Amino acid sequence: MLSTSISAILAIVQALVPILGTSSATASVIASIIDALTKLMPFIIDEISTVYQSVKNIIAALQNSGAPDQAQLDALNTLDAQVDKAWNDVQAQIDPDNPANAGTPAGDDPAA
Repeated sequence: MLSTSISAILAIVQALVPILGTSSATASVIASIIDALTKLMPFIIDEISTVYQSVKNIIAALQNSGAPDQAQLDALNTLDAQVDKAWNDVQAQIDPDNPANAGTPAGDDPAA
């Protein structure tokens, strides 16, 4: 359920990004999107396997829109790094070639 809700919110944001433009109101909308992503980050991290690409697309679209100011770009870079770290952490847990996962299904702790 949470994954579906996060995905729905991200789909709306992703649809809005291309129509932002460069008006003075755009800076406010971008700030709101960054704030929303920041507040949703704990949920995004929990659901990273299903929402990774959507979040990356939103961040990239905002970064490349030419509308964000430097502080907003810095915030987007921080969010991007958090998303990448969460993705890499999940990948490491399920990577069958990761020596830490040898002999255990999906990285389950053999001591548990």
